[in-house]
Amino acid sequence: MQLFLGIILLITYLALIVYGFKGGNLMIGFLVLSVLWTILGIAGGVCTWQTLNDTVLDAGPTSFGATAVYIIFGAWFACVLLQTGISGAIIKKATELGGDKPALTCILLCIVTALIFTSSYGAGAVVAIGVIVFPIMLSLGIPKVLAAGSFCMSVGCGLYLNQSLLTQASGVMTDMAGAQRFAEGVTRDWYPYGWACFAIHLLSVIIMVLVSSKKLEKSHAWAAQAAPVDKDVPVIAMVAPLIPVVTNMLFGIKMIPGIIIAVLWALVWTKNFTYSKIVAIVSKTFHDGVADVGLVLGFLLFLQMFTKAAGSCKVLLEPIINPVFSGMSTLTLFIAFGVLGFLGLYRGPLTIWGAGTATFMIVASATNLPITVLYPLFYIICCTVNTNVCPTQSWNLWAIGYTGVDVKDFMKQTLPYALPCALILEILGYFMWAV
Repeated sequence: MQLFLGIILLITYLALIVYGFKGGNLMIGFLVLSVLWTILGIAGGVCTWQTLNDTVLDAGPTSFGATAVYIIFGAWFACVLLQTGISGAIIKKATELGGDKPALTCILLCIVTALIFTSSYGAGAVVAIGVIVFPIMLSLGIPKVLAAGSFCMSVGCGLYLNQSLLTQASGVMTDMAGAQRFAEGVTRDWYPYGWACFAIHLLSVIIMVLVSSKKLEKSHAWAAQAAPVDKDVPVIAMVAPLIPVVTNMLFGIKMIPGIIIAVLWALVWTKNFTYSKIVAIVSKTFHDGVADVGLVLGFLLFLQMFTKAAGSCKVLLEPIINPVFSGMSTLTLFIAFGVLGFLGLYRGPLTIWGAGTATFMIVASATNLPITVLYPLFYIICCTVNTNVCPTQSWNLWAIGYTGVDVKDFMKQTLPYALPCALILEILGYFMWAV
């Protein structure tokens, strides 16, 4: 009976993947599957109706509280950087340094974007930066598909160090022992690997720009004026995006105190330090930040229901899945994830931002690997593939629409660089975390 129910679980799991591929609403999909899996667990004797009430529908969303706070603060900080003009000023400075060399200017803009998103978070922040960056790129003669691809991959580059996304990922893995190590924010142990991922990913973006921009004509001086920056921002204020990362890395300061320090730094150096200005900026940016990540939080809260349901029903899946992993070494597992990285696209089975939640529970129970190994194994695909180039990611879809490129052209531009990068980072992850 349990084997039969396990097969049904896998069939419904595949149905969710197909549903996601076709652009279905995954909030609804996860809610339906959470209830269905729990009912199947009840039929198999591994769950009760109390499990559905207490564990899945109630404890699922409420257990995500701390991570939700991190996400909100990250989005707030992004809005502060935009409101004070710091983000726009950094981009303008990069444009001026690029001069009349389109490829160099594009690379500098990519580097700046990546650094901004080591701490900023949210679709709103991506859009606000994008409306500054894209006119500059396009005025330089950079092809639309390259502009969209390089910008989106630069956003993804910063996310290896972004505490909002790191804690968001750990929140999905809370059923695993030791997840608290990551749930409180990125630890200093992560930074050597995070910076290595950042550098390798950025190198892939630079290579893409150089390969794809050989025939670009020189830009004109007026192109540098495309950044709509109307505020005089001192250079010292422009270090604000790095403050949360640097203070955590050097002094162990947690994410929220680091963001508060960075906000105060931004306000002081942009001369917004009077009480009335502080109240106005904090109120507006916090409101905008919460609104920006509202749908993301909704998706993640429903995802938590499915995470709890999958954890409750994993006993039914073990007889089917365990034999697949029983003879597989950890190195083979990392390589397999890297080679099959494309399965992170369209909320597929290798991303915990989609159907991969069940995959995580299956791999975790079948291998008994510690969270320190499972975390990089899954996070790389989520970051390098899903948030980086997948059209189902809200900001990628916006960039595709804003620049007017075809989805297939966007994928052809980015996947030849993103997928090899994912494989390299998975192999690096094995040697840094599993050896």
